[in-house]
Amino acid sequence: MAAISHATLTPSRVVAGDSVEFVVHVDIGTDYAPGPSRLVFDLPGTLGMSRPTRMHQESHGFVTVRVSNPEVTYREYVWDMEIADFVSKTKQSWRGMAARMAVVDLGSGLRRGDSIELRWGASTRGYGPGTTVTSVVPRPNYTATIHVRYFVDPDGGLPDYGRSFEGYDRPVPDQEVPLGFEVLPREPNHLRLVRKVERALLIPHDRYWNVAQGLEVADLVESSQPSRSMDSGVFEYPDARVRIRSLRLPITKTPTFDSVFNGHNIYWGDIHTHSAYSIDCVEREKLDMTPGDLMASARDRAGLDFYATTDHHQPWDIPRHRLGREAWEATLADVDAHHRPGEFCVFPGIEFRCPRGDTVIVFNEMPPYDLIDQQTYADVRAMWTALAGHDALTIPHFHNPGRLADGEWWFAPPSSGERGDRAIEPVLEIFSCHGSYEREDALERHIPLIKASRPDRYGVHFLRRGHHYGFVANSDGHKGHVGTNGLTAVYARELTREAILDAYRRRHVYGTTNARIRLLFTGNGHLMGDVVANTPNKTLAIAVVGETELKKVELFRNGDLHRRFAPRGRSCSETVEIEDANPSFWYVRATQLDNHIAYSSPIWFE
Repeated sequence: MAAISHATLTPSRVVAGDSVEFVVHVDIGTDYAPGPSRLVFDLPGTLGMSRPTRMHQESHGFVTVRVSNPEVTYREYVWDMEIADFVSKTKQSWRGMAARMAVVDLGSGLRRGDSIELRWGASTRGYGPGTTVTSVVPRPNYTATIHVRYFVDPDGGLPDYGRSFEGYDRPVPDQEVPLGFEVLPREPNHLRLVRKVERALLIPHDRYWNVAQGLEVADLVESSQPSRSMDSGVFEYPDARVRIRSLRLPITKTPTFDSVFNGHNIYWGDIHTHSAYSIDCVEREKLDMTPGDLMASARDRAGLDFYATTDHHQPWDIPRHRLGREAWEATLADVDAHHRPGEFCVFPGIEFRCPRGDTVIVFNEMPPYDLIDQQTYADVRAMWTALAGHDALTIPHFHNPGRLADGEWWFAPPSSGERGDRAIEPVLEIFSCHGSYEREDALERHIPLIKASRPDRYGVHFLRRGHHYGFVANSDGHKGHVGTNGLTAVYARELTREAILDAYRRRHVYGTTNARIRLLFTGNGHLMGDVVANTPNKTLAIAVVGETELKKVELFRNGDLHRRFAPRGRSCSETVEIEDANPSFWYVRATQLDNHIAYSSPIWFE
């Protein structure tokens, strides 16, 4: 079809974080309907990208339209797929998070040779501030796409939820023209040397934590061994103890993580993330990264050791909120393709919502879709029943506090085997992109004011009531920006799924806000997460090495601050002798000067 004979987009190349005026120019062809019609401009919605708006011409992303034929009438709208309606004075969408479509309804009379122009972020003659470009460059040679969708039917094309699902087929346009623009990372701003157990990665970051591209390692550092340049823009060294000196940029260096405690290494991962298969990633972000894309980024750009995508799936809910069989089977195929024991471990998983709140479920197996998709799974208790006999973990988090009564919580059934007291749910996610849910009175990294909270949905609340939960952190990433925000460190002898999940079940884990802080915390020689026989004399040993200078290291007893250390430099080593015959639990929080934090799992003396 030649309804649109030609379409262009300017600019075609932008730099992350810039502000520009995007101009989409559409030329009318021979097949364009003479009567009323509709054009839908499906715009990107990645983190930082301005949302299209008609609310105020001084807003970033304000859209205007020019039609060359003066006889043709038209109206401009913004469509928000979450509210399934046009945004207006009377029906505004919450934060406009899923308002990414500019709609132009055109009257009769368009002819061949006429043109339509959409200006997204109009700034001509100082009219407006332009469109803010996303700060995220999730992969090399990243191209964001504006899709121009033409509908002969003037009422066609809507409602549009960005994807098809059971019971709903996304409208098919009579013609669609994709227009891409390349988003480039900015110049390198700092370097990060990430030491893994057996190798090291030098990552050149721009100011937004993107991997800067097109660099020569010899222009950046002097090193004691040669590096290998990876397609991701990262440089790999075969020895984790490589010595590196930066030539011009600030550099941070992680400590080493091999044989940290009784032959156990520390491995780093993130097992709560989302891909283009999650409803909010589609509707709000227009994310195009599959689980496989994210797995490759986690391995090659973020330098993680283990990873999982956990897309939203509510089997009890309407089809729009379910993952779907095709997406699940594609996820399993990506897991199988990227999982390499000893190098990079990948888990299949989902995120499940119910009246208790939100819970991540990860598997050490490849479960068929029918196992995770039964409408009888009304809440997490039904999921636990269904997962009996399966190798799985559930991990709750709290930015959705659920609808249970104050003080009420549903606990996983105890295990009868050797996997621990509650093998299926041994830990709580107490940090993510939503902020810290460690405790209500946290100073650094506290949750933003907009986030939901309640006093009985913090990690310390559960510890004070005698429950054995470890502390972990994950990113809850929805932006394709892998390796930012929360990470979990596990103590394991080898990099396998079995060893990683065993560390979770033993609570031999700790969470960080992203910095790879080496944290060792023991009680009477037992590692964090252990339940230890109570003694009147307790020896607590703390050893911390940060990526940057430490601000403080705090020791908590029964949820209350017991002692604070103010070390000088990147390391802190303290031994605390306690004379107290009462049972108690203890944990450590280590904070760097840049406010990045590591939260240990507790040790219980009982």
